[in-house]
Amino acid sequence: MKALIDHPFCGILFSIFGMLFTAGAVAVESVNTPLSEQDFYSDMPMVLTVSRLVQPIAEAPAAVTVIDREMIRTSGFRDLSDVFRLVPGFYVGLFSGNEHLVSGGLNNRFFGRVQVLLDGKSVYTPMFGQVPWTALPLALEDIERIEVTRGPNAATYGANAFLGVINIITRHPVQDQGVLVTSRIGAPDVADGLVRMGGAVGGWDYRVTLSHKQDSGFELRNDSQHTDSVSARGDFRIDNHNSLQVQLGYTGAAFGIGYFGSKTDGPRNQQVQSSFQQLVWRQAVGPDDEMSLQFYHTYNVNHEVFTTIPFLNGALPILATVIRNDLDAERFDLEFQRNQRLTPTLRLAWGLSSRLDQVHAPLYLGNEQTQKTQLHRAFFNAEWRPATDWVVNTGAALERNDITGTDLSPRLALSYHLAPGHTIRAGISRALRTPTVLEDIGSYSVRINTAIGPISVPRFFGNASLPPEKITSHELAYLFDAPIQGFSADVRFYVDRVRNVIAPVKVIAPFEYFVFQNAADVTTKGVQTQVRWHVGGSQLNFSHAYTKTIIDRSFNNAVAEDLQYATPSHTASALLSHRFGSTIEASLGYYYVSLLEPIGDGDRLKIHRRLDARLAHDFHLAGQRGQAAVVFQNLFKPYTEYRNDNEFKLRVLATLSMEF
Repeated sequence: MKALIDHPFCGILFSIFGMLFTAGAVAVESVNTPLSEQDFYSDMPMVLTVSRLVQPIAEAPAAVTVIDREMIRTSGFRDLSDVFRLVPGFYVGLFSGNEHLVSGGLNNRFFGRVQVLLDGKSVYTPMFGQVPWTALPLALEDIERIEVTRGPNAATYGANAFLGVINIITRHPVQDQGVLVTSRIGAPDVADGLVRMGGAVGGWDYRVTLSHKQDSGFELRNDSQHTDSVSARGDFRIDNHNSLQVQLGYTGAAFGIGYFGSKTDGPRNQQVQSSFQQLVWRQAVGPDDEMSLQFYHTYNVNHEVFTTIPFLNGALPILATVIRNDLDAERFDLEFQRNQRLTPTLRLAWGLSSRLDQVHAPLYLGNEQTQKTQLHRAFFNAEWRPATDWVVNTGAALERNDITGTDLSPRLALSYHLAPGHTIRAGISRALRTPTVLEDIGSYSVRINTAIGPISVPRFFGNASLPPEKITSHELAYLFDAPIQGFSADVRFYVDRVRNVIAPVKVIAPFEYFVFQNAADVTTKGVQTQVRWHVGGSQLNFSHAYTKTIIDRSFNNAVAEDLQYATPSHTASALLSHRFGSTIEASLGYYYVSLLEPIGDGDRLKIHRRLDARLAHDFHLAGQRGQAAVVFQNLFKPYTEYRNDNEFKLRVLATLSMEF
């Protein structure tokens, strides 16, 4: 049976069956209705992220999943990372209760291969390339929509847009006038609160959100969190042609880390701070002609101090040692962009950007110096309509950085409208992932006091000669849209050839440590399906992905085995919601992940299935609107997340919200 399930044809048939089965539930009529910007919230909405041009999904040059505000609410998810369980081909894992990861393939704790943007600013950290999901100064209540590009998009966003791009778009302050108060309690020791205030003053529309989150994490782990965040956004219309947007955010948190019973990595608290400042100026030069200038600054700080417990290692007494780990990462980014319609059939988005990353991490880099890395990028994306039913998208990014030099990432995609509501897209793109600071120049050793004097225990070492990872992606997709019936679907077939995969390779001489190397070449083939059906008060969102991983060449057998299982062969999700009358809303969410073993410090995980449920009641109290909701996470038996000691049991959360 397992051999049958893992057969590639089974994955393809399962995906297509899911789409056709749902399609058979509605009567489909051909509709020839042109899309406009008002269709951002229709079943096949317009998107901004893929090419930096406003386009219908059917004319974008890559596969896109749109997660709207309604999906986030009905899912009942408490954490932002969980939302991406709804994206075909994406994996969400919990290394601990306060450290989450989101990946589009080749799953591992660090070194993410998905670019994550928050209102256009990149939030991955230069040291590890990961996203501090639990420390982002962002509340789910402030999100309007999330656009996820499934596949390489370096032509638009440069290096690290390797296996996908997540663009989180927050709400305009004018949409959040008044006061919102929300509280949440439940297991495991959850106690959350949020206050949001919005209004207008002196020509500015503003929103300020304060939030607190805390919980005790998994039972067997020291992974609690106490997180306080504040974010603010102000929008000002200077005149009919110019506008200004200002955003600020700060998070301060205490995260539990370390392991019970460990003498060298025992339980302790890590102090975390994350902040950003962002300024965006936009000018409408003319019809279909706009330019913008964006500057942002991000700052992330991790601080921890730990004293080891004395013990005997063989015949060598290990003495108490104070280990200090400070990590400061800072980013400055300036970007200019212009969108123009050059002819009635040709549109262009182009721009320039420059970035400076600074990292100070004595423990990870082995010195007190601040490592500085510069990146400069020029990009363009063009949309050309040679005929009524044809759309050609092309683009490229030319990028120079201090780690790997100069690289070009091109893309070409062709879309053909077979008939109203039926589109075929074919595309090819290339992208790269630049080594992180740790992979490039890391020198991570721990100095331990012993009876014969201090010794240095190696952990991780970088490799300054690493070339970047490179991917060539081919895809063929079919997209279907019947807006009157509230139904849309797409199926994406793809082949990704990844070269120079960077992975930690174990060395034992005499201590066990890891060196980063280009360890393998990998090909992944698969099919991704997503379906959305919205009729009356009901909505269904279904996704499925089948992936087959082939090791083309390997320089280390252990790494090759890790890569073979790093991407699950099957992932699936289904979110069904229904509104009963005007006051009751219920939803069910089902999530499935097949056999998986993340690269590095993850464990071999069995197939897991999870079922969530949510029931909400809208009410009025003293003329004010409110909502009470209860969420059940994992109604099935317990399963493990990323590591075998992360047992995810049934969690019950109760939420009360009031608007004033």
